[in-house]
Amino acid sequence: MQTTSVIDLPPGTHVGERYKLLKAIGQGGFGITYTGWDEVLRCRVAVKECFPQGICVRDASTGAVMPARESYEPCYMKALEYMRREVRTLQGLNHDGVVRFKDVFWGNGSVFCVMPWLPGGTLRDVIMTRRTEVAPEQSMAWLRAILDALRYLHERSITHRDIKPTNIMFDEKQNPVIIDFGAALNRSERTGTTTTSQGAFSRNYAAPEQITGKGHVGPWTDLYSLAVTWYELLTGIPPEAADARLVQDDMKSLAKRAPEIGYPTEALALLDCNMSLRACNRCQSVDQYLQCWEDGMLPRLENLAKRRRRMLVLTSAFILSGLGGLYGAYSAFRGGASVNSFEQGGREALTQYVEEQIHAQDFRNLCDEYLKKCSKLKEQHAQTIQNMVNHYSAAIERVEDEETGEKLSIALHDESRKILQRFSGDFNQLRRDFLNARSTYSISRIDISAKVRPRNSREEMMMPGVCEEIAQDFSQYESKFLMSSSDGHDANLLLMESEKLEEKIAEKNDILRKRKSRVERR
Repeated sequence: MQTTSVIDLPPGTHVGERYKLLKAIGQGGFGITYTGWDEVLRCRVAVKECFPQGICVRDASTGAVMPARESYEPCYMKALEYMRREVRTLQGLNHDGVVRFKDVFWGNGSVFCVMPWLPGGTLRDVIMTRRTEVAPEQSMAWLRAILDALRYLHERSITHRDIKPTNIMFDEKQNPVIIDFGAALNRSERTGTTTTSQGAFSRNYAAPEQITGKGHVGPWTDLYSLAVTWYELLTGIPPEAADARLVQDDMKSLAKRAPEIGYPTEALALLDCNMSLRACNRCQSVDQYLQCWEDGMLPRLENLAKRRRRMLVLTSAFILSGLGGLYGAYSAFRGGASVNSFEQGGREALTQYVEEQIHAQDFRNLCDEYLKKCSKLKEQHAQTIQNMVNHYSAAIERVEDEETGEKLSIALHDESRKILQRFSGDFNQLRRDFLNARSTYSISRIDISAKVRPRNSREEMMMPGVCEEIAQDFSQYESKFLMSSSDGHDANLLLMESEKLEEKIAEKNDILRKRKSRVERR
């Protein structure tokens, strides 16, 4: 068996009895999501393949999925059966704000589930392209719609566990819809408040109880993820991971920025409340959230702010007294270093120092270089498509009988499939080259902090936050390339042009049949 590190199936692959995959649009811990074409209903669909990363691999020649090791087989089979059974359960859901499952089936050694295609894109697309154009009224309307969908799920003991911008899509009327129930389905316990040691999550949007495994998951967990998602929508700043906030919380209050953001202070204070690191300080249900929203800033929230201020005073006193002792020991060790020596630098200086040590600009240049390679590849693909269109358009004009038309249709189908495979191979090779090139860089927070040592105690205190910021910046740079190189625009364009040519062939054959019929009648 020859396995491959490229885990998604190539465009043009058929799964089930009626679905053609067009392109991979997302990968998570539990599966891969594709856009697809329902060849029976002649409509676009979304298809999710169960692919629990870390325990399975794909055969490079057949595309079949199988356990990475023999010892992983029981775990892999359990994941497949669990997803199939739970998706069947979710097929019974009926809410406009929750994606519906149309079909589920086995294939390629895995399980596939089919959902309607949502043409409005994701909330991530909105944040990246037109965040400042979203009016407060529109944003709040979306928030209420998602809360209503979450209430529907929570009433049925389903906690989504992975609310984030990419898991909120918009339908043809621009109404938000919650998608991707991978984290909700793939858990060991079925209660609404399971511990999280078995769970999976998206780190920047996950509540502390998910990351630390301490505490219980429930509606308050989804409300945390929703609040930090809206924090990013309103500010354009990606939320800081909860475990980093537990060390040093740099997320600014939305309520204090109400005049700048242009939203009601009460609504922003409620979002602040649900970004609390302590689950007990958040709303415990959607109903409670909506009641707080209707009533304005409740006294409970005001008391919470006072308690936070008192805790901040006590914590600050403790930290300052501790720093006094730490600084004394540090000064003794350095031979009585001056206060100015301890205070020099600052966050910007530390950031510059860390980036120099890890060659951050070289990594950014590498991403830009591969973005240019991707653009050039897309230009080549566009020319290939145009050449195909020109060739077959001329060939259609020369068709003089139905048999020739049918042969031309078969040739078109075969050539389109080969071009799709070539497109997929080109992008896969480009991604492999990029991943190999970037493997020499330290791009994760852990790798950066392990490679760079702080030069003094103050830098040691700031180091986790600086490493996290650099890692997020790197992730955004890398994502630009990976999103561009996984974009199936080329495949979609080819399929659209192929369909147009197929229609022209069908029209030509119809004309020839009618002409032949008239001749025979004479």
